[in-house]
Amino acid sequence: MIEEYWGLKEKPFSNTPDTRFLYRTGEFEEALARLLYNIKEIGGGLTVITGEIGSGKTFLAFALMEKLKEEGYPVALITNPTFSPTGLLREMAYSFGLEKVPRYRMQILKLLREFLEKNGKVGVLIIDEAQILKPSLLEEIRLLLNLETPKTKLLQIVLFGQPELKKKINRMPQVRQRINVRYHLGPMDEEETEGYILHRLKVAGCTRRIFTVDAIKEIHRYSGGIPRVVNNLAQNALFVGYVQEKNEIDAEIIKDVAADLEMEEEE
Repeated sequence: MIEEYWGLKEKPFSNTPDTRFLYRTGEFEEALARLLYNIKEIGGGLTVITGEIGSGKTFLAFALMEKLKEEGYPVALITNPTFSPTGLLREMAYSFGLEKVPRYRMQILKLLREFLEKNGKVGVLIIDEAQILKPSLLEEIRLLLNLETPKTKLLQIVLFGQPELKKKINRMPQVRQRINVRYHLGPMDEEETEGYILHRLKVAGCTRRIFTVDAIKEIHRYSGGIPRVVNNLAQNALFVGYVQEKNEIDAEIIKDVAADLEMEEEE
């Protein structure tokens, strides 16, 4: 009903990694370019992408996965890495699409090696929410990087996580030394925030201006340019505007929504 009121075909500000709504900021493009270069040109190794909560890491992970699959790379995505070391290997095998995965660690490693050796391109393991990885899993990840032939590496591992991931890795020099690329995904500036909002509205079917320029400025001020917070503010503003039968979302509505959500302006 809210979407119909605003002339939209679907929710524009859902916090799901639907890549139709992907808005490519400068930070996003830089991170994706580094990832693709490292995978295509360097091959095996470890990449670490960090960012604050809601900064778009999961979106980037899904965009990377889609791009690589389009180009024929075998990709495994793990979004909740709360496994034992052997459980991680098993989940990795299933995510690569393997069936009849054996029970024991060495057998799973043999299966993974055989699978990766058959492919003409390096396999890519993407792990989201990597800040929750236990040291035993980080050590298993380090060992996985040893999957190789005399001529080439067989596996590239990409970790996406909150900033505490860096501290965890820095306490394990044997893992830290295997990192090829590090990148921190920063927030959007005010111009990017506006582009982000307008893009998502357009994808959802919007054909007119809904948020005033001042409203977008307030959204950026309260969100600090963090996409997930932008989504929360904008979606709640659409609801308030609907209830108040407004024709547009102005700065006052954003301030009221921010107060309801107990938000403070970002510096």
